[in-house]
Amino acid sequence: MSHETPKHRFFTIMIYLFGFLLLWEWLKPLQVVTDTGSLTYFVVFIALSLVLSYFRIHYFLTATVKLFFILFALHGLYYSGSFFTFTWLEKFGQDLWLNIGLTVGREWPSLSFEYRSLLFFVLLWLMTYLLYYWLSVRKTILLFYVMTVTYICLIDTFTIYEGDRAIIRVVIFGFLLMGLLALERLVQRENLLGSKMSRHRWIVPLTVMLGVSSVVAFAAPKADPIWPDPVPYIQSFAEGAGGSGVNKVGYDADDSQLGGPFVGDPTVIFNAEVTREHYWRIETKDLYTGKGWEQSIPDDQQSATTFDSEEVVPFTTNEPDGEREVETERVMVERTYSHVVYPYGIERIIGNEEGYFSFDPVNEKVTSYEGEDETIKLEEYELSYRSPSYSQKKMKAANENQEIMQTPDFVDRYTQLPETTPQRVKDLAFEITSEEDNWYDKVRAIENYFSKEAYVYDQFDVPVPEEGQDYVDQFLFETQRGYCDNFSTSMVVLVRALGIPARWAKGYTEGEYSRQVDTMYKLYEISNNNAHSWVEVFFPEVGWVPFEPTVGFSNNVSYQYDLDVPDSDNNEVPVPEKEETPKQPIQPEEDDSKAAGSGFSLSKLWDDIQTFFVENWGKLVMGFMLLLIMGIALYILRRRWMPYVLILYYRRKSSDGAFSEAYLSLIKQLERYGLKMDDGQTLRGYSRYIDSFFGTHEMTSLTNNYERILYGQRQGEEDWQKMRELWENLIKRTTG
Repeated sequence: MSHETPKHRFFTIMIYLFGFLLLWEWLKPLQVVTDTGSLTYFVVFIALSLVLSYFRIHYFLTATVKLFFILFALHGLYYSGSFFTFTWLEKFGQDLWLNIGLTVGREWPSLSFEYRSLLFFVLLWLMTYLLYYWLSVRKTILLFYVMTVTYICLIDTFTIYEGDRAIIRVVIFGFLLMGLLALERLVQRENLLGSKMSRHRWIVPLTVMLGVSSVVAFAAPKADPIWPDPVPYIQSFAEGAGGSGVNKVGYDADDSQLGGPFVGDPTVIFNAEVTREHYWRIETKDLYTGKGWEQSIPDDQQSATTFDSEEVVPFTTNEPDGEREVETERVMVERTYSHVVYPYGIERIIGNEEGYFSFDPVNEKVTSYEGEDETIKLEEYELSYRSPSYSQKKMKAANENQEIMQTPDFVDRYTQLPETTPQRVKDLAFEITSEEDNWYDKVRAIENYFSKEAYVYDQFDVPVPEEGQDYVDQFLFETQRGYCDNFSTSMVVLVRALGIPARWAKGYTEGEYSRQVDTMYKLYEISNNNAHSWVEVFFPEVGWVPFEPTVGFSNNVSYQYDLDVPDSDNNEVPVPEKEETPKQPIQPEEDDSKAAGSGFSLSKLWDDIQTFFVENWGKLVMGFMLLLIMGIALYILRRRWMPYVLILYYRRKSSDGAFSEAYLSLIKQLERYGLKMDDGQTLRGYSRYIDSFFGTHEMTSLTNNYERILYGQRQGEEDWQKMRELWENLIKRTTG
């Protein structure tokens, strides 16, 4: 720390204090918008970093103190026992090594809290250095102040954090700090450091003016906001509320008009800890209109069934399989809805203990309620189910001659097709299944038809049917491209054309794998991009069985391969005889070492290089990023380490010309330190400014010697040794 008067020292402390208060405002919202428990260690770390910067402690000692505090804080946050036993360091080292690997693999959700806190401390380390640079070197804080105001406004607008008082504090601290720094720049520019100028003449009017204006602004009447809440407008604008004709992917209860392109949406809907991959069911639709799907029975004409948490659900999609074990999975909702997602074979829903669940028997949708007619959006619930396994023997036994064992209304409801359905759609159904003699094989033939023919999965080039045009007919015979709604609706219509009961189901696919929770459970992330529709077909004695016609998708359905296979002698499968082909003499393989040494293949080298980059691109990118960060850090901190490099360099130089080069290097280092030479300023004037700043006479001596060399006076070895000591002493001062 340079020599300062007590008044100037107090003035500098006030600058650092207001900078600390501004940076503290960045931390306060974290306890509201994140799971951060205590901010004490982080706030103390900021204060410690600024204190070390104020006293300009040597960077090696500063780094040691900061690292020691970070370890102490991590121990206090996550480990038990005494800190000085250091036995916890082994666990921390293992966790650090594991998380570095996860970082390289870009498995961000799997990072431990200890590692995340360590990264946050590193971020605060960088922020405090930038704050020191703005306060002490640049002596301007406008950029950081604007960033702080913007940050508070965004957090207040888009989260539950209330920034009313925070923005007032930021305005007061920010304007006081900008005023003090403006005075600092004036003192430095006019070389008033040693004068008797009273800073009170600047500070008192600034404080009074800011205080009066703040009180008046706070007490004055304010008009209501013209734009009270921008979030709904922004969301509606992003979702295409302007009528662009392009929808956004995701669950929507209205399916009356299908078709048209859509854009992806990675918004996470829920996370699930599961034991196996499966589809997530929400509801079904049974009435096809030629344009989309509706319910055959309106909501006001149906009676829902209610049940409580942990009670057996009052419905089943298939015949129970008592041999399968009960599995329990947990759903953690990110974007809450009142409906419940569930797998096939659901038995119980655990959650909403204070309320109840309602089951709609028409679309089989489960909704959570907390009152008579008041829905509740659950944040978390558990599901117990038996994953179904469907008997192929029972499904193959079903045909048009078998009694369905359901009411005629059931058959009519699930084989319904509009009268406007084109005949060529029905003809196609019979053409696809002409060689099959049972329901199961016919359904599988239709399911596989789309992958065998030239049908393409496409989300963008998908037209909306024209007026009077059937949605399925357009897809099957004209466009032959579309997404899940096109494939699933077309399969339901084709199956119904054969008189087989079928319906349209919707929900989500299994989602994206996130990480392994433990030996049993895996965490999957389900977003709007995983919204999906598929087909359910009814088989007597089996129930509703899901099928997946969409190209590129698989629903992971389990089947029982219980078909009766006729026995053959010795249980051997006859192998067809193959024609004998003339045997070719076996060529001896060339020894690898000889082949390698026989010549150089440029194409093989290129293939090896490509393979290496493909297999290690993640590590290469991470290595490049680390080198880039290290390079940036070295460049930013160059004024701290550059003097030592220069000292080592010039110690090996002889006297001839060495001093002149060293003197010019000193000028550049002083400029990096922030002590720039003004335009038109002489070397002697600049040297007096430097000596007054550091409280020495070294720069004046060096400048006088440099001027003598410029005018032709030679320098001896002893003079060079003496000047070098002064030069080293002065350049070391710029490392603080």
